[in-house]
Amino acid sequence: MSRDGRFELYYHHGWAHLTVHPPREGGRPVYHEEVTNRMRILGCPHVSARLVREVVERADGQPFRLVEWPGGERLASAISVAVAEDGMRATATVSRPLKGAAPPTTEDVLDALREAGVVYGINRDSIVGLLAHARYDEPIEVATGDPPVDAQSATIVYHFDPHRGRPYLVMEFDRINLRELNFVENVVEGDLLAELEPPVAAKDGRSVDGSLLPARRETRDVFLLAGANTELRGGGTAIIAAADGNVRLAKGTVTVEPLVTVERVDYSTGNIRFDGSVVVEKDVADGFVIEAGGDIQVGRGVGRATLKAGGNVLLKAGINGAGEGRIECEGNLFAKFVESSTLVCHGNVFAEEAIMHSHVTTWKHCVLNGRRSEIIASTIVVGGSLWCKKLGSVAEAPTRVSIGVDPELLGAFRETRHELESTETRIGELERQVDQIDRAIADGRQEQKVLDLRVRLADELAEARIRMPELRHRLHEYRQSLEASRESRLVVEDTIFHGAVILFGANEYHPPEKGARRTVLRRGAEGILEEGFNPADRPRLVFENA
Repeated sequence: MSRDGRFELYYHHGWAHLTVHPPREGGRPVYHEEVTNRMRILGCPHVSARLVREVVERADGQPFRLVEWPGGERLASAISVAVAEDGMRATATVSRPLKGAAPPTTEDVLDALREAGVVYGINRDSIVGLLAHARYDEPIEVATGDPPVDAQSATIVYHFDPHRGRPYLVMEFDRINLRELNFVENVVEGDLLAELEPPVAAKDGRSVDGSLLPARRETRDVFLLAGANTELRGGGTAIIAAADGNVRLAKGTVTVEPLVTVERVDYSTGNIRFDGSVVVEKDVADGFVIEAGGDIQVGRGVGRATLKAGGNVLLKAGINGAGEGRIECEGNLFAKFVESSTLVCHGNVFAEEAIMHSHVTTWKHCVLNGRRSEIIASTIVVGGSLWCKKLGSVAEAPTRVSIGVDPELLGAFRETRHELESTETRIGELERQVDQIDRAIADGRQEQKVLDLRVRLADELAEARIRMPELRHRLHEYRQSLEASRESRLVVEDTIFHGAVILFGANEYHPPEKGARRTVLRRGAEGILEEGFNPADRPRLVFENA
């Protein structure tokens, strides 16, 4: 370090300031000519030589205000303040001071903030760091408001998976691995199943200009609902298992179902009828019945058996019912394949590979998402949408699909139509029989049994003729109601083969002789609309929690 004396001549807040430091032992002092020369270079206003000499000779290291210097402002740092549009953040940009100006101070930045109306949430450490590290000419956040914290209702934390068995909610149309899928989560008596986290109180915020930001204070009451085999504890803040079994969430209520687990269903177990859930580790033998109030899960195959579930059905293999297998469920159905069986499902149907030679009725969607994803020689009624890769077959096996209509309404329509056709056929038969009897009577056959038969057939004919207008009227009303939802889709990623018939209500679609490739069908204003399937812009299906 030099032993010589030194000085600083600089502009600060409208004045020229001079600070003179004395020399160290053996060093050279500052001469007043050096100061006056610097003043001329910087364009500083004139100051008497005597005053400059006095400050130089004093050399006390303290700043001295020499003279007012309005023009020196051009050398000083410019400080600009920007406030975010939402009023929650303010930045300061400090330009680099030119030679001859004092470096900006914390107070300079604070003054600029006050002039810009920034009075709240000022971070002095940020300002000090900006100046200490000379972060000039870049916006630095120097004030932050407090956002309001809205009141939050109490929240429920479940200590089990309330959505297990519903992978479609998070992995839509990725392949569902049935081996990893499980509807059962066992708990033991005393396990904590759910608890209520307390609500969050509202806290008002403030913007950087000091304005009050009121928080929303409305909340709703949240309660834990304890169902069968559970109990409320802690004044209604926790649910505890009161028995061993399968825990599940049904319509917001936590329940623990009794659980039956068997290796297989056959003559060793007999038919199973149970209020809770049933897990079959292996297979279900032909001719046996499982009826469960909860879920049914089968680890291997199902043949000519009947499964009825108040919840979901999971077949980790599939079902080949040989025309006699039947599954009914109130929830969703998952299976690797469905062959020669009847399915009635009030939720969604998810089949991994194929539906063949079967009758499937589902109130929601039917999705096939495996490598094959084929529907062959089957009758499908879907209240929502249908998604597969191939529909029909090269052999043109009849495949009929109804989409977007309530299955119950469609069933009533078909039943009424069948009854009308049967009644018309019966009327024709009765008319022929009555004519034959009338000719026999005219030929002299007057036996009482012939006369009685004539009366009985005539009465039946009259009743049938009376019933016909009622059936026609009912059929007309059903037909008027069979309007397919415009939200429903048929999505075929590969081919619709000739021979398949697709119905959206009363509108029918027949693919051309060579079939239709990569097709999406939906109901339009005046019929069925057809467009191409784009894997990069896949249609979305909305899945509700079943």
